[in-house]
Amino acid sequence: MERVLRLARMPQDEVAASVGVSSHDLDRYLAGAELPSRPLLERFARACGADPTILLMVREDQQRRTHA
Repeated sequence: MERVLRLARMPQDEVAASVGVSSHDLDRYLAGAELPSRPLLERFARACGADPTILLMVREDQQRRTHA
């Protein structure tokens, strides 16, 4: 998510507002402190002008590792 945000060259607070989360919550997702939901990742990718496919694959991999 951090890389997508960096490549989008958009202010973090603007992306957070577009996604519907607080800047604090977006910080937690970017830091890996919390795993974002699929719908949130899709909104995040769209807000940044990116394809959500890769982010969703990474999320699924992280979720598998957490439950393994």
